[in-house]
Amino acid sequence: MQETTTAHDLAHELGHTDAGRAIRVFLRNPDDGRGLFDGHRIFAPYRLTHEQAERVRERFS
Repeated sequence: MQETTTAHDLAHELGHTDAGRAIRVFLRNPDDGRGLFDGHRIFAPYRLTHEQAERVRERFS
């Protein structure tokens, strides 16, 4: 099974104090020109692959 990361975990790692809200907004409507994030079900928590988590880190670092 592939290890995943949550938006909340990334927010904590990146020093955000909004419990992942800014990251979830980015996941729903990415503004980095690389298209939408695949594999998310509506109303389910975000479980990001290593590659997806790296993309979020790049955007917020």
